[in-house]
Amino acid sequence: MIKITIIKNGENVTAISCDGHSGYAESGSDIVCASVSVLTQNAQKTFEEILHINTDYVVDEDVPSLSISLPSLTGEQAKQAYLIMNSTANGLRDIASSFPKYINIKEKRR
Repeated sequence: MIKITIIKNGENVTAISCDGHSGYAESGSDIVCASVSVLTQNAQKTFEEILHINTDYVVDEDVPSLSISLPSLTGEQAKQAYLIMNSTANGLRDIASSFPKYINIKEKRR
């Protein structure tokens, strides 16, 4: 099972961490793991290449796990970053609702 933690500050998502394999299918054929990976990696690439925001992004393929955390931001940059993180969290929730046996999401507030 993939365990996802979504950290919110007010209404905005500031961090997302994902740990484990879904167990839906064999590694390399697992559409649930692939979906989670695509969403989170796309968010990271957007921060890095489009918004030029340096996030705290950690990937450990041995576990497997990944986490993405926003730095302290203000103004327009904060609005754009929160939009990406909130959108990513919504996508993860949608995947979890379609595959509830394979993904568990917990939400925490800072």
